Amino acid sequence: MHHRRPLLYPWLSSTALTALFMAGTSMSWGAPRVDDLVPQAPAAFLPGGMLGIQLGGSWEASKQNPSLHRLTCQSVPDARDFDEVCFFRASADSRVGGAAIHDGFIVRKDDHVVLVGTGIAIKNADDPLAESVVQSFQSQIHSAFQHTGDNVLFVKLPARRLTDDEMAGYSQKAPVLLVQLEPKNNELAILYGYLGPVNVFGSLTSD
Repeated sequence: MHHRRPLLYPWLSSTALTALFMAGTSMSWGAPRVDDLVPQAPAAFLPGGMLGIQLGGSWEASKQNPSLHRLTCQSVPDARDFDEVCFFRASADSRVGGAAIHDGFIVRKDDHVVLVGTGIAIKNADDPLAESVVQSFQSQIHSAFQHTGDNVLFVKLPARRLTDDEMAGYSQKAPVLLVQLEPKNNELAILYGYLGPVNVFGSLTSD
């Protein structure tokens, strides 16, 4: 990743939404239940979070995480879903999915973390490290995943199809983790965030 800005992520919106709708086609149409509208808690989805940073955690406390060095922060203008993004260099022993990382970014809304992004360098598209990272996440994340092309999306969706209004609310608190293989850059791009902010962030960076 080498401290590049989030232009690495123009594929996020279409990727995550495509996987979401694909999952939706297999959902049952049972009677509405209140429990359907309660997303999995981030701590239950990915215990320990990303680099020790958990979704919904205090922004100021997260910025003090010892894994984050040389923070450079900036506001996100005209974005309803985000207020600030901070880029960081990672400590030498920082690892994500079992692989070393160099840098990344965290995103704030109000006083809470809503998104964490990192990148992992790989030799090529066939590098065994890529599969190892996905397998590591499989062992850590308490949720099913969907594999579409070069994307692996971990997400737990309700057992029934939600209305547009229900999905809008659900997506603001439903944690997801997206792993994207970028063979041209020899990199795995990883986003851990709430479904709604992940999609909106991808839409903003694709403009």
